[in-house]
Amino acid sequence: AALSLGGWHSRHGFCASCGERTEIVRGGWSRSCRACSAEHYPRVDPVAIMLAEHDGSVLLGRQPQYPPHRYSALAGFVEAGETIEAAVARELEEEAGIEVSDVIYVASQPWPFPSSLMIGCRAQASTSELRIDTTELEDARWFTRTEVEAALRDPDSGAFQPPPRFAIARMLLEHWLALEEAPARP
Repeated sequence: AALSLGGWHSRHGFCASCGERTEIVRGGWSRSCRACSAEHYPRVDPVAIMLAEHDGSVLLGRQPQYPPHRYSALAGFVEAGETIEAAVARELEEEAGIEVSDVIYVASQPWPFPSSLMIGCRAQASTSELRIDTTELEDARWFTRTEVEAALRDPDSGAFQPPPRFAIARMLLEHWLALEEAPARP
């Protein structure tokens, strides 16, 4: 919260309505313009972050700025007027060229870079054939349960370096593994 608010204050020192300087009010949770009386509040940008599943494997991708061998869940901003489910489907189609269904919400995490709400989901892919958008991703591939378990257990000798422990992408992988271990319900 402190990182998000600090970043917001540094970017919003002037009124979006009249252009005059604003002042911090309500203990830092908003800004006020004395010139036009407008009140400004920090925004939170929704981001869908997801794991696509197909035949016991999960899709992970890597961006060029990631540390070597790091793979993570794919993600993208939810656009205005778009549902979370539609954003998941659109992002997976745009970045990896796959169609998905059965999108389900798993968990969320505030992310202060700069002020996002990461909305974690899972989805079922209709195929494993990928068409990677190399303007978004350096690489993407399917990882088996065994590969994910090994990477989480020992990142240095696994098939990939997993996301850090504090990231929702890591939690999504751990959740996916736990689902695979759960006995089937009658």
